[in-house]
Amino acid sequence: MKKYLLLLFLVLSGCIFVDESPNRCYHLWDPSQKDNCLLMVATQTSNISKCDEINRTYIAEQCYSMLLMNGTVTNISTCEKMSGVRKDDCFSRLAAAKNDTSFCMRINFSYQRDNCISKIAIAHENPNMCEPISINASRNLCKNQIFEWLAIENKDISFCRLLIAENGFNQDMVDRCIFTLAKSLNDTSYCNQISNEFSKEICITGKIDPATCNQIADSMGKQACLYIAATYSDDPSKCQTMPSQSMKDNCYIQIAKNTKDEKVCAFISSVDLRDQCNQIVKR
Repeated sequence: MKKYLLLLFLVLSGCIFVDESPNRCYHLWDPSQKDNCLLMVATQTSNISKCDEINRTYIAEQCYSMLLMNGTVTNISTCEKMSGVRKDDCFSRLAAAKNDTSFCMRINFSYQRDNCISKIAIAHENPNMCEPISINASRNLCKNQIFEWLAIENKDISFCRLLIAENGFNQDMVDRCIFTLAKSLNDTSYCNQISNEFSKEICITGKIDPATCNQIADSMGKQACLYIAATYSDDPSKCQTMPSQSMKDNCYIQIAKNTKDEKVCAFISSVDLRDQCNQIVKR
């Protein structure tokens, strides 16, 4: 009876301690318990070498993945120890940490690979880095966003003339870029470089009446007018007046960029463009 009372006293007084040392797993005989213990130690100490000691593959991969999410620096050899989505995520995180698209190219899932490349290309403001993106629309968007930023940062409309359209050079895209440049810099002198007279007038005066756009006979001019009216309003509902889905999506991207509102990106039809929109807003 005295022994039990003594044990109870020791427990209540905190004299019995749980082993918290990094080496506490090695005395465990059960392989399952040992693996789970090593997983716990690895996450608590951010020691990736503990993951290497885990016998069961899926527990080891879980260990590597958890450390990656916690920000533990890794390398190619660690990523190669994983499989499937975890392996792709590892290379994606490594690419972001190193700011190097070569790691993106090791990603198997094309969507994630393209997204990885786009993020780094935009961060570098280097349109040539967008080239490996597999989807044409995403590749062009990656480049065009960079050209627009370069135009604003360098106060140089020549970058607007580098914008890429699906069917070659598009003057309306150039006009929209110049309009954005003028608005961003709050300098109407750039407006004189806009070829569409109606868009130029809007750029200079800041007065917009979307109903007037319907009076424009030229279809391309009308589209440019509607686009500028919508983006100038910063109201995503106005993008619904765009004649094509691609113009609607570009309209949402521009408004999301102007307002720094990620919620606007949710209106975009394409998953790829939606993700790129979120990147642009967070930039």
